[in-house]
Amino acid sequence: MHLRSLRLRGFKSFPDTLELKLEPGVSVVVGPNGSGKSNVADAIVWAAGSLTPSELRADKPDDVLFNGAEGRKPAESCEVELVFDNEDGGFGPELAFSEVSIARRLHRGGEGQYLVNRAHVRRTDLVELLADVGLSGTMHSIVSQGKVEAVLASKPEERRELVEEAAGLGKFKRRKHRAELKLNRVGIQVERARDVEAEVRKRLRPLALQASAAERAERLLAEIGGLRARVADLDLAAAEARRAEAEERKTASGIARRRAQTRLHTLLAERQEAEDELADAAGRREAALKAMYRLQSATERLTLRREGATSLLERLRADVADAEAVATELTDETLRALELAAAEATARARAAAAASGAGAERARAAQERLAALERAAAGRAEERLSSLSTERRELEQALAEVAGGREGAGAALYALGSARERIALRRESSATLRERLRIELAEAEALARRTDLTPQELELAANEATAAARSAAHARDDLAARAAISTERLAALERSLAEREGIPPAARKLAATGTPLALSLLDVVAGTERAVAAALGWRASALVADDAVAGLDLLRRAREAGLGSLAVLVGRSPSERVAELAVVPLEELLASRVPAVTAEGFGYDPGRGELWFAGETAEAVLLELEARRRELQSEVAELARAAAEAGSAAEMAERQAEETEAAYAKVAHLRSVRNVDPILLRRFGACADRLDDALLGAVAIAVRLEEPLRARTHTAAERAGTLGAELARVGALEHEARREATQANERGAAAELVRAQLGGSGQIRLLEVSERDRAEVEREAQALTEEAERLAREAAAASESARSAGGTAAETARRTPRLDPDLLRRVLGGAERLDETLAIAATTASRFEAPLRARVDAGATRAGDLGGRLRELGAAEVELRQAVEDAAQRATEIEIELTRIEADAVDARRRRDESDADPAEGEDRAELVARVERLEARRIQLGQVNPLAKEEYALEQERLAELEAQRTDLEASLKELEELRADLAATVERRFTETFAAVAAHFEEVSETLFPGGEGRLRIVEPEDEGELGIEVELRPAGKRITRLGMLSGGEKALGAISFLFALFLAKPCPFYLLDEVEAALDDANIGRFVELLRRYADRAQFVVITHQKRTMEAADVLYGVTMGGDGVSQVVSRRLPREDAAAMSA
Repeated sequence: MHLRSLRLRGFKSFPDTLELKLEPGVSVVVGPNGSGKSNVADAIVWAAGSLTPSELRADKPDDVLFNGAEGRKPAESCEVELVFDNEDGGFGPELAFSEVSIARRLHRGGEGQYLVNRAHVRRTDLVELLADVGLSGTMHSIVSQGKVEAVLASKPEERRELVEEAAGLGKFKRRKHRAELKLNRVGIQVERARDVEAEVRKRLRPLALQASAAERAERLLAEIGGLRARVADLDLAAAEARRAEAEERKTASGIARRRAQTRLHTLLAERQEAEDELADAAGRREAALKAMYRLQSATERLTLRREGATSLLERLRADVADAEAVATELTDETLRALELAAAEATARARAAAAASGAGAERARAAQERLAALERAAAGRAEERLSSLSTERRELEQALAEVAGGREGAGAALYALGSARERIALRRESSATLRERLRIELAEAEALARRTDLTPQELELAANEATAAARSAAHARDDLAARAAISTERLAALERSLAEREGIPPAARKLAATGTPLALSLLDVVAGTERAVAAALGWRASALVADDAVAGLDLLRRAREAGLGSLAVLVGRSPSERVAELAVVPLEELLASRVPAVTAEGFGYDPGRGELWFAGETAEAVLLELEARRRELQSEVAELARAAAEAGSAAEMAERQAEETEAAYAKVAHLRSVRNVDPILLRRFGACADRLDDALLGAVAIAVRLEEPLRARTHTAAERAGTLGAELARVGALEHEARREATQANERGAAAELVRAQLGGSGQIRLLEVSERDRAEVEREAQALTEEAERLAREAAAASESARSAGGTAAETARRTPRLDPDLLRRVLGGAERLDETLAIAATTASRFEAPLRARVDAGATRAGDLGGRLRELGAAEVELRQAVEDAAQRATEIEIELTRIEADAVDARRRRDESDADPAEGEDRAELVARVERLEARRIQLGQVNPLAKEEYALEQERLAELEAQRTDLEASLKELEELRADLAATVERRFTETFAAVAAHFEEVSETLFPGGEGRLRIVEPEDEGELGIEVELRPAGKRITRLGMLSGGEKALGAISFLFALFLAKPCPFYLLDEVEAALDDANIGRFVELLRRYADRAQFVVITHQKRTMEAADVLYGVTMGGDGVSQVVSRRLPREDAAAMSA
């Protein structure tokens, strides 16, 4: 594998595209000073990934761009491409191509790009790729005159670094350094995990005790809860049994009450039906009586008419017989005398009939007035009966309302009575408590009058002092142990920081002399180390100088000492750079319009189009370690102060514990004497007094509430009694009014019958008279009726006399010849027909009279029966109403009892719910209550427990398990890191030994070439201070003794340095070697030896030599000439030289 071509565009003095074809062997680039031949070497270094402008002979990165000249514009970009021949697969299987192109581009003011085979890659990838083929970051394959001088001035330790770099140990040492840094961090984490685990283990013991006590208390509470639940269940079952029994009695009482009410309603309905039936019966009897009276009157009149008709018929028959027998026996005078006597008798009969009619009229009027009076009395009786019925219903409704109010007042009175009983029980308990507190207060005050402490107080003080002493000693030891651990951590961390592993050698060496390092000037907040590393970038490992002169001096010192690349910040603090970049969340990074970084180490500069990631850089690690160091410093100082204070506190606590123990030992035998704070007892007594006052007030309130309720109950009872008596009185009055109405109706019907017999008809006008007037009217009607009857008898007698006289006259007249027998026979026929008609009418009337009389008698009998029934129903109504009231009273009492039972059941259910446990077994309530009291006493003996201790203990155990797992993982990681470090150390040592042996062998071989007749060797030497072994170069020129490199002449030193560098080349082959005027300090003889050396190894390596020595051109296979015109643009011409041409040139 070798470098096949080099293509440049826009780089320094090569603005146009230039491609140099290189071949194996020796290629020599010649040209006058300032022609740009060294720019070819800079292009190769730049393309290999160099970031230090000083390595490219530039002040800033953009200086590698063509800056323009007369007639030529500055280049906006540059590009350098290295094309390697990869036929042998030197770049590995990942790049299995015959050619591999390595390119780098840079735009003015923008970001650079790295390409491998035209594919964009990261610089890190490019550097690692070149390091694998020997083109590492220090580029030992590119040697300039300054590097030869650096080898001459180097120390043994620095030469060892060159050998290590040639052996490719840089990545292994970097890995080892990262492993050591990680090992340090993991070690700190392991120690921290162990400390935390120890602290958790210390907490577990008291938590275990607390959890055990809490568990015992929980078991006791669970058992107590189960017993209380069982007691509550028994109480609830008893209450349910009492409730069932009361409900049965309530149901029975309700049934009895409903039955009584049903019977009462039935009775009232029956009474109403009886009253209605009585009214109907009275009406029907009155109607039948009226009809019967009218029928009797008609019958009597028919009888009178028939009697008259019969008499007339007999007279007519006699007249017909006489008329036929007697023709003219009587004279006219006799007839006139008879007619005169008949006329006088008729006149007397008419006068008697008129007097009888007048008397009958007067009697009829009197009977009419009497009937009107009786009807009016009956109406008033019915109105009174209706009023009494309404009053009775109102009394019944009022009695029902009073009964309801009495029931409500009774229930409320019972509830208040129950509450008062409970308050009385509370007062009894309060009185007992007050008496006990009074006795204890007297005892406590007696003890308080003593001037010394009580034994209990001394015991408590001794226990507290002993516990405080133990706690203080434990805190002191713990703080001392923590302080020692933190001090050890701080020392280890400071050692790691002092090494500054990962910082470039030049910055590390110069920082050791006192030059400030950018990292050391930052005060980074914990957690922002990666953000700061991302913000600073390469500046994090730079040195800081006050001005440019001091900065340049630092660069010169680094160059002279051969320390490699170095960056210096001039006149600007690194904190300013950190402050310029904003810290944003990762998701907002790409949206930022100004340069910004994230806490994870990502960075973005939108103006320059740059994105980067700090990663696990040495600078970020050192920043983290520095932040941790500051934390540890503060922690160590704080722990030291706390440990000192804890020591003083522990000593003081121990002295106090000894004093209190001694004081308690003197009075330990008096410990059984009880001692209570009198102030606390007074407070308890005051609380008990306030409780008693409150209970007394509650009793007074209950009494005040009971008085109106009791008065309401009493008033309701009296009102119920009054209403009951009034209801009985109204019932009796109602019965009497109903009887009076019946009697009035009967008397009215009788008066109407008499009136009808007297010939009265039409509607009777009702009269409003008093009872006294009614009696007078009744007496008057009776007298007038008797008088009418007398006058009727007299009229009947007069009529009879008149009929007799008239009959005599008629009979005499009939005997006269003037009577016509035919006429009399016709009259007789009519009289016979009249008699038959009257007989038929009388028979019909008599036939209707019997049913009417039966109806009247039946109505009277039914009215009597109904009146008796009503009296019986009235008495039964009073009894039923009393039964209903008694049933309501029993229901009220049962409701009160049920209320009490419900209160007991509610209390039992509340206790059951509050227990929140499964009921225990057992049926004896007293035994269960005794067990509850015993368990409560045991629970009280446990004292106060931490209810969360069990959960805290479980959490701490989980945390301990997690910590153990974390510690185990960290210890495993620590072991792996130690193994990795040991493996890397062994690898470094082995490869260094192998490489050093090869370098030493090649050095001896090269020395024989450069020092004919002489020899050279490399020797391992001990370091002057602690550190790694160094390499000493020893040479023996011909005729001289072996001496160190520094003891030789200038030319011999240069040849020795070249020998050492060639030995490195040969030990670690590279694709090519670039030698930039390394022979400048040699004379012609030594240059000849140098040329011979190039020729000797030209078949084993590709050399690109930049020189202006003619003798050096002898080794060239291809010669490249570089010139520069007036426009500042370099031009290159090439020529292949055969061996004979090279020899001619040397001649």
